[in-house]
Amino acid sequence: MDSETNNREHQKPKTRKKRMVLVIVIFVLALVVLAGGISVFMYNQDTDSEGYVYSNVYHVNTSTYAFTLYMNQFKLSTWGFLGAANVAQMKFIVKATDPNRELFTGYATTAASEPYRRSFQCEIPTYWHWFTEPYYADIFINTTVIEGAGAPPSLPQTQTFWLTSTHSKSTAEMTYLPLHEQYIWFIMNLDGSKNITADIQIAFKSPILTVLPFVLLPLGIILDVGGIYLLRRKK
Repeated sequence: MDSETNNREHQKPKTRKKRMVLVIVIFVLALVVLAGGISVFMYNQDTDSEGYVYSNVYHVNTSTYAFTLYMNQFKLSTWGFLGAANVAQMKFIVKATDPNRELFTGYATTAASEPYRRSFQCEIPTYWHWFTEPYYADIFINTTVIEGAGAPPSLPQTQTFWLTSTHSKSTAEMTYLPLHEQYIWFIMNLDGSKNITADIQIAFKSPILTVLPFVLLPLGIILDVGGIYLLRRKK
């Protein structure tokens, strides 16, 4: 009987030591999870109510019938397995600066829209880039050239190749994510006339980051509670 009691007493320090190691691991993991949740939550405060961050504004002022921009495909990173719509969403914003003109904004694949673009005079950047990542967006247009001649053979809103299009006298927004092909944005006057003035921006958000704090913070709290429970166990 005394031998069994001594064995149990001898095993208690080992069990207690293993439990302390487990508690430390749980607390460290909880700290990492909570820190991640708090960091993402703080970064989210710099976005708008929908989770978007906005680029700088580029001022369009062209004497032609359209301002067009080529848009290369957006490449998803290693997070692509979560689904494109969950990882990245983009918004193209066009603000009309002439209250007397209604602007048409649309985008389409290059293959479908290039014949229309080449049928009239338009302005297009010779070098430009756009860059987006969580909490950052940038649009940079260095130089532009004027291509083509004459007025559009038909109004932009009558074309059938648009993937998304809208028109407004104030601010127009299009939400999209260019994948797999090259696209072109078009900014034109709705009546097909020349002389276009507008302010354009790109906005970007990663929807999964708006949800992440509500997953990480409760998980961190649960881990902390679990660690405290193990720490206070007497057996």
